[in-house]
Amino acid sequence: MYTISHKNLEATINPVGAELSSLKVDEVEYLWQGDARYWSGRAPILFPIVGALRDGHMIHQGTRYEMAKHGIARHARFDRVKSSANVVSMRLQSDSTTLQHYPWQFELLVHFTLDESGLDIRYEVINQDDKPMLFTLGSHPAFALNIGDTRELENYAVAIEQSEPLQRYDLNESGLLETDSESYPNVIPLSESLFDNDALVFRDIKAESIRLSHNGRTMLTVNTGGAPHLGVWAKPAAPFVCIEPWLGTCDFVDSNGQFANKPDLKTLAPGHTFEHGIGIVFPGEQGIA
Repeated sequence: MYTISHKNLEATINPVGAELSSLKVDEVEYLWQGDARYWSGRAPILFPIVGALRDGHMIHQGTRYEMAKHGIARHARFDRVKSSANVVSMRLQSDSTTLQHYPWQFELLVHFTLDESGLDIRYEVINQDDKPMLFTLGSHPAFALNIGDTRELENYAVAIEQSEPLQRYDLNESGLLETDSESYPNVIPLSESLFDNDALVFRDIKAESIRLSHNGRTMLTVNTGGAPHLGVWAKPAAPFVCIEPWLGTCDFVDSNGQFANKPDLKTLAPGHTFEHGIGIVFPGEQGIA
């Protein structure tokens, strides 16, 4: 585990998955701590896919590759390449194991920086192959809710800061997106039953900030970095909520399995680097004292 700090802020990163494992303000924990009764994750990095592939595999240039939900980074061990009091950088490089599931040579760097307002997480994807690389990327931080009774979930809400209506897509029993969408309100009160049918998935959002509030007071804001899609998820009646900026989504139900036809994929030329970042920002009274 690697811990960084800045005044009254502290974050801990697990080298397995380069997963954010703790985020504290004045020693108060804001990140879900992975209680396996509900969900053992905390903040996995989703690469090179977000969500599920249809039937758990993809086809690329005639070859079939099996890949689990959310890709190969979340359970891989990252190396630390840089650290200081308030910064740590982690690196994952392709190897013989990753190539069995994803046929590109790559390097994934994740930089965690604590500053005056909160935590900045920046990704760098480097194509180390001799052919264009196809991928997508997503974040999956889970935030702890202080409830003693599931009825208290209704005191929390997620607000997606945009004036345009949201378009929500349902997930089927295999975790694939239905092709039809419906309008959905921008403010989402939490409840015991909100996630009975899995995550709320929104495509083509305009908002760049997603706010988590308790009794109308902002707890924290997730800055999406312009990510066009969003997942909001928890286990039913669980004391946490995930706010997930995504560059892509899971396969649609009518996917033909050809990876090159998957919507939202980034194409990265050999030797080139793609960068994206998100931020977890605390209000002034919770940020730097």
